[in-house]
Amino acid sequence: MSDSEWSVELARELYGLNNYMRQEFIDVDDEGFLVVKVNGYRARLLDLMKKFGLSNAYVRVLPAIRWAMDQVVRAYLETSEEAQYRGRLIPVYPLKVDANPVVVETIWRHGRRYNWGFEVGTLQELKSIEKYLSEETGVLVVDGFKTSEELEALKKHAERGWRVILTIESEREAELAGRFLDSIEVGVRLKPMTRTGSKWSFTMGFASKFGMTLNHLMMMVKDFPFLKKALTTIHVHGGSQITDIKAVARLAHEAVSILEDLRELGFENLNVIDLGGGLAYPYLDLRDGSHESPNYTVRDYFKAVLSAFRKSKRHPDLVFENGRIITSAHRIVVAKVLETREYGPEEYEESLDLDFIERAKDMKELERSLVEFREVLAKMEGKEEWGIRAKHIIETTRARMINSVVSKVMRMVLDNPLELSEVLKYPTLFKIVTSPSKRFIVSYSLFADIPDKTIVNQYFQVVPLTRLNEKPHVLASLSDLTCDSMGEYREYYSYVSRVYDKRQAFTGMDSRLMAVPGVKVKLGGIPLHLPSSGEDYYIAFLDTGAYQDMLAMKHNLIGEPPEIIIDESSEGELRVECLKCESKGYTDMKTAGQV
Repeated sequence: MSDSEWSVELARELYGLNNYMRQEFIDVDDEGFLVVKVNGYRARLLDLMKKFGLSNAYVRVLPAIRWAMDQVVRAYLETSEEAQYRGRLIPVYPLKVDANPVVVETIWRHGRRYNWGFEVGTLQELKSIEKYLSEETGVLVVDGFKTSEELEALKKHAERGWRVILTIESEREAELAGRFLDSIEVGVRLKPMTRTGSKWSFTMGFASKFGMTLNHLMMMVKDFPFLKKALTTIHVHGGSQITDIKAVARLAHEAVSILEDLRELGFENLNVIDLGGGLAYPYLDLRDGSHESPNYTVRDYFKAVLSAFRKSKRHPDLVFENGRIITSAHRIVVAKVLETREYGPEEYEESLDLDFIERAKDMKELERSLVEFREVLAKMEGKEEWGIRAKHIIETTRARMINSVVSKVMRMVLDNPLELSEVLKYPTLFKIVTSPSKRFIVSYSLFADIPDKTIVNQYFQVVPLTRLNEKPHVLASLSDLTCDSMGEYREYYSYVSRVYDKRQAFTGMDSRLMAVPGVKVKLGGIPLHLPSSGEDYYIAFLDTGAYQDMLAMKHNLIGEPPEIIIDESSEGELRVECLKCESKGYTDMKTAGQV
């Protein structure tokens, strides 16, 4: 297929693979296969799935975690040097993001060079890292509800040399902290007034369940005067995934202003600011400031924060507890397409008159006529007395209406000097021409594998493992194997910078619009290929390495799939191992070989 029809570079754009947080590891080869690349080695994901005989799996690329940690530290060092900033970075990993032992082990081992610590919120999380707390020393930031049992455990770690920062949020916690002042530091979580606009903005503000107001702190100090000397840290959390860099800057300015004012009031030992997990991961890297696509990078984040912090007379240290940016890229959910079905009604017999579609002279006329006709059709569909022949006619009419509109719009664009963006002006037409025509039944569970899709409608990039050098055939929805109607993924954000031929903007078989050059377009389905007879066609959900393991549900008792672990050996070679690959006998992390 010639470049005028399709290209691998166009596929990289359409499927969002030019992403600064994962393009180091995920790519497309010249034959259109999705590959993982590590240290000069490349492994086709399709080959890995076939090697172990799997219909679904979690593929963990552990070097992606180490690379992300390196990028964070490098960005901080570069921006602090440019800003002549003297405060230190205190990186900690929040276990709530992903406490999978393989992930935690990777972070701990690699993080030793940076003194990377942990953030815990429960006694169970603390117990899960006991073996590391006994090995070396580091930093522990403690959030969440505290108990005497938890503080006794923390005291033991502090006595071993760990720096423990206990963040308090109430009088009860202040009273508990007062018993352990000889071994731990005390921080306080305060409610910021800054509004960040993130999906998690409800976790801040006066009504938030987290933190206390400044008024509350000042009243509490009267009952616990030791806090004036004991407090070393203020935690000012702006909510996860702050996608606008201006909001990050506002939060940082408010935090350092509070720090300076509290110092003036006698909190002389305050020298640490924790901004929580606001640094946004680019699930879509278009830099537009949307929920999917932050308008900044890791380096931009530190530049905004340190620009605010450097105005302090004594530059504070920064606690960095952004786990999402560290682990998101490392886990890929891979699942096989088991079956394809029609998404909507099919043509069968005669239909109502649809000549108005062909008679329409332009999109404006077609939109107006279509809105009127759909209202009539909806009323007909609502009648209970229709017999089977009438129902055949109505179903066929709807199917032909969709197909005719799609065909008409494509011809209007191709046969006339119309820009593709013209379609965006007409909501009814746009909805139809970007709707799915196929339903793919896929070997995955949305609830078990990517639960944030149902919890907060989190966007995850979807990519086929093969045929990326071919033009997609259809827009499709991805139905999982559960009995729940919510177990379906079909939201897709499309972006390409340019097309050489307008035909590249339409799918090859169902003629759906899948791209408008220079415009971010929200499609109703995912651009994919129709599997040929006997073909093993797989789908990958990228960036599922943060929170999804911890939030996984047991819906329909669907268990965890096998895990393919990709890592570097001590000699720098790519190693591939598998957990729970019973069909091939690879169990207990036995080496599956090098690819």
